[in-house]
Amino acid sequence: MKFIHFVIVGLVGISSFVSSAIADELSLRTAFENALRGNPNLQKYSYQLRMAEAEKLQASLRPNPTLGLEFENILGTGESSGFSNGQATLSYSQLIELGDKRKNRVAYASAEQRQIAVEFEYAKNEVLAETALRFYEVLRIQALLRWNQKHLQRLADLHQLAKARVQSAAVPPSEVTRVQLQHRQAEVRGEELQGQLIAAISSLSAMWASKPNFEKVVGEFNNDFHIPSEVAVENAINEAPELLRLLESERLITAKIGSVNAAATADLNLELGVRYNNQVDDAGLVLQASMPLQLTNPKQGTLKANNVEREMVYEQQRLVRDRLRAFSKELLVELQTDVRYLQAVQSDLLPLAQRLEREIKDGYERGTHSLLTVLDAQHELAQQEYLLIERRAAIYRGFLQLGLLTGKTFLGSGL
Repeated sequence: MKFIHFVIVGLVGISSFVSSAIADELSLRTAFENALRGNPNLQKYSYQLRMAEAEKLQASLRPNPTLGLEFENILGTGESSGFSNGQATLSYSQLIELGDKRKNRVAYASAEQRQIAVEFEYAKNEVLAETALRFYEVLRIQALLRWNQKHLQRLADLHQLAKARVQSAAVPPSEVTRVQLQHRQAEVRGEELQGQLIAAISSLSAMWASKPNFEKVVGEFNNDFHIPSEVAVENAINEAPELLRLLESERLITAKIGSVNAAATADLNLELGVRYNNQVDDAGLVLQASMPLQLTNPKQGTLKANNVEREMVYEQQRLVRDRLRAFSKELLVELQTDVRYLQAVQSDLLPLAQRLEREIKDGYERGTHSLLTVLDAQHELAQQEYLLIERRAAIYRGFLQLGLLTGKTFLGSGL
């Protein structure tokens, strides 16, 4: 599956990722390793693959021969009393399977084995994608905590400035109280974010059914990404994991139909034996062949059901392909919107908000601006910083969803 490449590239690409031996830090690579090793949903597949291997072995076995011993005209009455006129036949019989039954059984068992392997790969893809999403959620909350701390520092600086102006009798004491209120509100928001971080860390470690043994993740969001074209996404959809999964289901049904067709063919039973006649003290060979009469196909109902099942898979392939196309277009539009907005924040909105905050704060210090205008400017600056974090996180989520959808990474080294 290509999505395995997607997540492996992500290991290299997450910006500023470093290998960390610190126990309280978790890298994306370690998160993936933990999930692949400990996710409960993946544990069953090792058993299923072993069971499928055993079924394949069973399908390859040939029918065992039969050894028979038959007595006639013994222990009866008259001339058949005792063993004097008895006859004994020692026979060896073998069922000869016709219609390539064994070959088709093995082919069907092999198809079942491949189907389980494909399901395993698909499940791994989903687990890795969900692990990445949860990892980046932790990263997002960590970024918000740093953002909130920066806003707290601005309010603390403003608090000192307001105290100085109160002491100089330039403004009333209520301005200090107002800044204190804003500062306390930011502290409460920080406490809320800290609780969200603990929950997100627990959610991440649940991917490998373990209690968290880390306090934070390492990495950061960056801008190293490129929106793919619709043509590139369309080409990737043709090899999407979900479609490959259905394709393997189609092959399995085809193998099943071949096996059922072969099973409907009558088998030949050959028997070779030696018959001894006690009355004349004579022995001779016995050769017998038998085959059931197939006046009707004994598997016609099963074959009809299997053909209907194959038609259903064809229809599912069409519907899934259409759904993937529609969903991928929706994701592309969302990504394009998020990227344009992010670029606007970085190039225009954030620099303007930073300049406005500096100018108004300087004006407040000189007495030309009110405290409310300073708080409003700081709020606007914090809002733009917040949007910067959220848009980057949204872009990462969009690329992860697009990668899971198509089985191909479009984020490059930005993951």
